[in-house]
Amino acid sequence: MAGEETRSRSAASRERYLPAVDALETQDELVLIADMPGVTAEHLDVTVEQGVLTLSGHVEPAPVESGNLLQQEFLRGDYYRQFRLPREFSADKIDASLKAGVVTVRIPREEKSKPRTIEVRTE
Repeated sequence: MAGEETRSRSAASRERYLPAVDALETQDELVLIADMPGVTAEHLDVTVEQGVLTLSGHVEPAPVESGNLLQQEFLRGDYYRQFRLPREFSADKIDASLKAGVVTVRIPREEKSKPRTIEVRTE
């Protein structure tokens, strides 16, 4: 991931942002935490297709209700990031939540992939 661009400009003059993502793995799940400020639930899509998880979101600047806009630095734009899911995680049971511009995606580990302790019997 080193050297990835964090944003690019498309032909339609829209910014495209690569959200920063932390990935945590536990015995039970994989957790992705993505920073997507300005995205609302209505403009956020979390999809999975053929083992690829896609996070995409759209941001519009807040409308100016009155007065003259002297400077505008918060531009409209899109967030986009993809991840190939390891086979040991269940794409059918993914859960996603959004709070204050932070998207949390939880992907449970398949039961057969979870570590387990084997009881040793004595005879």
